[in-house]
Formats: sequence, structure tokens, C-alpha cells
Amino acid sequence: MNIKEFDLYLFDIEGTTTPIEFVHKVLFPYSVGKFDEFFRSNSLEKEWVEKLLEEGKNDPTYKGKIDDSPQRLSDYCKHLVSVDRKSSPLKEIQGRIWKQGYESGELKSSMFEDVSDFLNRIQTAGKRAAVYSSGSVQAQKLIFEYSNSGNLTGYFSGYFDTAVGGKRESSSYTKIAEQLKIAPEKILFFTDIKEEADAAVEAGLKATVLERPGNNAQPAHSHPRISSFQNLNP
Repeated sequence: MNIKEFDLYLFDIEGTTTPIEFVHKVLFPYSVGKFDEFFRSNSLEKEWVEKLLEEGKNDPTYKGKIDDSPQRLSDYCKHLVSVDRKSSPLKEIQGRIWKQGYESGELKSSMFEDVSDFLNRIQTAGKRAAVYSSGSVQAQKLIFEYSNSGNLTGYFSGYFDTAVGGKRESSSYTKIAEQLKIAPEKILFFTDIKEEADAAVEAGLKATVLERPGNNAQPAHSHPRISSFQNLNP
């Protein structure tokens, strides 16, 4: 696969640079185990509490009671994790919890073994790399800083989360290209989700779908497919 035509390589995280198993079997359970303690510490600003309350009061999937008491806020966050909701308040809270875990040494993120070498090849070629994930920008930076391949943050020139929009919306990729000041057709997006690849292509980017161990099977699509970055040369 020839990828030399691109100036920037945009990476999803879960199922692309990092095994899905690490996110769902390590990070998510770690945050669930810390929600009670987090809310008892009263470390969440009022604006985030209000956003969480608003979401909870309008959430048809939640049958519990919601108010600003620490236990009920914690219970609602546990519910959000259980349904894998892409909630901005939840991602903010998880990012803070994970930061403490990484800094204490309780957490270390997993990278597929081909990731660091590929990032190095991108940098050596004078190209750029960026990240677009549903996890908060803070959580993204932590995953790459405290990885089993060392600190990889120096390889990235930008991080984007759902503040730019949903990953299945083409407008999100348009905004990313604008913020990076790069023509969309000069960006190659790596993801494990067919619908995200569709949205990126609709915005003028090119996209490649990763078929990693543990990834979910995708609907039929015409995007290029790879199982590794090993043989890609920017």
C-alpha cells in the first residue's frame, strides 16, 4: 500500500493503535472502581456536574435517580460506562481518574508493537501525525505518554476529541483539516470502524480500516484494509 502522497496521518486509538481489550478490560473497569472516591472528593467543577445532571435527566436508558449527591453521580457514570456512551462529562471524569492512575504507576497503556516504529517513520519522512478519538484529549495524551512503548507524545502535532463533533459525522473531519491547515485529500485516517472511514472520505480525506486481533467485524466496505502498520512507508 503506497501512502507517500499524504502529508498527515490521523489515528483513531481503540482498535487502531491500542487493543480494544485494554480499553474495555483495563481502563473502563479502573474508572468504574474509582467513581465513588472521585465524587466524594468534590473535585468536579459545577459546570461539569450540571452537564452530567442534564444528561442524566434526559437519558431514557437510565432508570435510577439522578441528583448532585456523590453516590448518584457515581452511579450514573457507572451506567454510562455499561452502555458505552460517548458522553463528554464522562470522558472528562475518566480522563482525570486515569491521569491519577498513570501518574501513580497503577496504569500503563498498551500499544500494538508496530505503532512506535510507524510513528518514527512518519516523523523521519518529515510528515505529521495527529489523533482523533472519542476519549478526551487529556485521556489521549495519557495513553501515548504512559505506554508500554515509552512516551510517544512527541510524534503528534494535534489531538482531537468529540468537541469537534462525532466520529461518524463528515463535518468533524472537515474541522480537523481546517484546524491543522491541511487539505483534506492530504490526510489519511486510520480507524477500525467502517462508518468513521465513510465519514472521513465524505469530507475528502482518505481512510484505511484496521483489522486488528480483537476488533469487531465490520460491514462490507470498499476502504483499504490492513492488519498492521509494519510495511507502510510514508
